[in-house]
Amino acid sequence: MVKNITVLNDIVDTLKLQFYPNHNLTIDEIKKFNDYVDSFVILKTKAMEIKNPDNQKRYVKTDIDGVKFNVMATSQSNFNVVLQNADFSMGLLKIGKHHNPVVKVEFRAEFLLRNGYKNAIELVKDCINSLFEKYLIKVSEIHLAKDIQGYEFNTFDFHRMKTMSKTKTIFHNDISSEFYFGNRFSGFSLGKGDELLRIYNKTAEINLKKEKAFISVLSWQYNPNFNPNRNVWRLEFQLRRERLKELMQGSGLYENMENVINSISNLWAYCVSRFVHKNLNNQEIHEQITQVKILKNGTFKYLSPETLRQRFRNAPISNLWDCIKTFDNKVEPKLQRAKDISKPEVEYVKNAYKAVLSTFIKLKRGAFDSDELAKIIYEADKECRARNGLTLVDKARLNTLDYIVKANAFYNHTGIVEQYFYEFKKDFVNNIKDTFAILDNEPSSFTTFEEYQKRINCVA
Repeated sequence: MVKNITVLNDIVDTLKLQFYPNHNLTIDEIKKFNDYVDSFVILKTKAMEIKNPDNQKRYVKTDIDGVKFNVMATSQSNFNVVLQNADFSMGLLKIGKHHNPVVKVEFRAEFLLRNGYKNAIELVKDCINSLFEKYLIKVSEIHLAKDIQGYEFNTFDFHRMKTMSKTKTIFHNDISSEFYFGNRFSGFSLGKGDELLRIYNKTAEINLKKEKAFISVLSWQYNPNFNPNRNVWRLEFQLRRERLKELMQGSGLYENMENVINSISNLWAYCVSRFVHKNLNNQEIHEQITQVKILKNGTFKYLSPETLRQRFRNAPISNLWDCIKTFDNKVEPKLQRAKDISKPEVEYVKNAYKAVLSTFIKLKRGAFDSDELAKIIYEADKECRARNGLTLVDKARLNTLDYIVKANAFYNHTGIVEQYFYEFKKDFVNNIKDTFAILDNEPSSFTTFEEYQKRINCVA
């Protein structure tokens, strides 16, 4: 049983953002931004002349609206130049033909903690606004963390973990895959880059890297239950863009920065459902590892893999996991992956026409007769009237209304702001109204404007 677990904090420990140019940028705005980047590239050239084996000491100082930066001699892949200061680093890429991120920002953990992640983002955006204003922001990576006391992890805890990921790695504080800080176990990781859990001894890390001690001053010491004489363990979930953009819930697709920031607790709930700590005692874990059970008479009983799997499946979730299941004490529903609803495209119409034409040509054994094709369409229209009481055109309109209802529900549920869809819906409703204002369609329970209006009201 786990008792007296102290949760010291809930923090965003790492955040990486990508800024994409808005399609509405003017030629002058693009030139202005590219000229800015070129001015930093000139400084980068000067930094490259500095001779020092430590690249972090090869830089030239500059500032953006009073915010000081070091223009580094080296840059990140695909970016023209990198600017750094104590709070964040910023890669810049000139705007070109391709829709690539032109600014990449990585926040320092201390900056996020000192200002809070929301204020830190606003400070960075203020700096970016000095370069250009029309941009879209996506999250490329985020780490959510919780520091706890009252539970000492050991190697057996690695085997208490259930994960949907196939990747598990034990790590310690050294260079080999399995090593110890002194004789102490210091942590493990589960998963891979897109979706990863790290559990490690934060106290041991600070003992090795004194610069990490800011967490104690800025966070732990504000908690009245913090015990400076006990180890602090960190549980840290890493999510990258490939996983973020698959997720949905009340706040939408999570690669969008606004949706991510509004859904931190949802993301935490998703992570603790993907990685689960089971309530198994040390003897059960030993049997799990050795696949052998020692009976009371001293004999050995070999346990089948299925027996061990079943035992693990039946084991309840540990009290430890119950203690850490929320972020900022917010109980959120479990996330799920989803695909975006398809958008109507001209290519779909072209492909559908090609399919009709191909089938008709096969029917005519290579010949083509436009009158006969028109007759087939006319017969299909008659059948539609007889079966549904409406024309093929009206049936297509109602099908489009059904599409709008589904799309509307999807976007309302996920919180996605899809300007294309809202323009599509507005134009469709207006076209329906214009059609019934000038046409005298045959009356039926479906084709009267009142019936359309009922369905339109569901999406308007």
